Amino acid sequence: MKGLKRCTAHELISTHRSTEYPHPATSALRHKLQHTRPSLQSIATTTMAPTIRVIGSLNADMVSVTPRFPEPGETITASSYFTSAGGKGANQAVACGRLSRRKPSPSSTSTKPESQSESDIKVEMVGAVGALDGHFQALLKPTLEKSGVDTSRVRVVEDAYTGVAVIIVDSSAGGENRILFSPGANYTGMRATEDVLGMGLAAPVPDVIVMQGEIPVDTVVGILRDIRAWKANNRAQGKKGIEAGPDVMYNPAPAPPGGLPEEVYSAVDHIIMNETEAELMSPSEEHLLKIVPGVAKESGNEKVARYFHQLGVTYVLITLGSKGVWYSATDAGSSGPADGVNRFTKQTPAAKVSKVLDTTAAGDTFVGAYAVEVARWRESRRADGRAGQDVATDEKAYRYQEVMDKAMSLATRAAARCVERQGAMDSIPWADEI
Repeated sequence: MKGLKRCTAHELISTHRSTEYPHPATSALRHKLQHTRPSLQSIATTTMAPTIRVIGSLNADMVSVTPRFPEPGETITASSYFTSAGGKGANQAVACGRLSRRKPSPSSTSTKPESQSESDIKVEMVGAVGALDGHFQALLKPTLEKSGVDTSRVRVVEDAYTGVAVIIVDSSAGGENRILFSPGANYTGMRATEDVLGMGLAAPVPDVIVMQGEIPVDTVVGILRDIRAWKANNRAQGKKGIEAGPDVMYNPAPAPPGGLPEEVYSAVDHIIMNETEAELMSPSEEHLLKIVPGVAKESGNEKVARYFHQLGVTYVLITLGSKGVWYSATDAGSSGPADGVNRFTKQTPAAKVSKVLDTTAAGDTFVGAYAVEVARWRESRRADGRAGQDVATDEKAYRYQEVMDKAMSLATRAAARCVERQGAMDSIPWADEI
């Protein structure tokens, strides 16, 4: 769609410090489902910490650093090469784990998750790896678990290879990269079968669900349809606020051209895109104006936000590279102009970076940090006794602006630290490093 620019070097960044939300010491009510692929009936259980469930890809990243990208048909010598754990899903899970924990002591030899009592967040990884190579046991599993991520929901697929990403980093262009992704088990092991779709709302139902685009689109759509039906059923039973269901985040990376079927966006609470992804996810101008009349003269970001708001998305975030991040927040299904009462928009500037080395995991770090702050906000609603209440009119300025500003602060500062380091997952910072 016209009016949107391609994203620049890295996913961005802010200088303000964030303030943590209060976290109750007591356990809180959660919903459970009765079957592997959940029915619409739910029951309650208790848990000690809010849970983020990341559903996505796990890869082995093969990274070459070069002084420039090779021309077609040209062979050049790389400055360095290394292999590391990666995949957008795994990166985002690690970001959630690390940014809710302090970095473990260098003397620690355990590969198990750091004690959950040392963190206010529990993080689960849902995905698939191949049995034909050793990447999961030797590389992915230890890295995820050391970062505080529960890997018990990761499937090992026979007769399949783990996904691989071949990454070329241009050291002379601010760490710009080019990536070739071979999905492997991320596709063969995550097809939209009953057992895979059931992993989205598998008991105990998490507080936050995060999905991306490196698993089959049909799987993403199927999980969103289940969530939409489950939330609608809870609402019909009189449940409100966070008791109606988890906060669902969708990061369309890579973005399916034309986006997802429009009816599933009502299951998405947060959509997080860069400018390129926003353009790919948007419909034609003609169709957009049918959904949201009267926005023909608005900016590209404004059109995109109001389109997704109309379809039921509450929070629309568009990262702007070195210019920071822009967000829009309003009640789901409301697409009016920003008025500072019912709808809020703001652009958070980029933070200063000493030197950009590699932008590969910056966007994933941003998403993970943002998910952590959303989980903390949900826990604060429980602490305040408002878990079963929708956001009231007099609370909107707080929820849609102040809380968002705090989330943007953590997310952009975390991304800033990420781009100062080489590598993907290895570059993701811990809570005490930002």
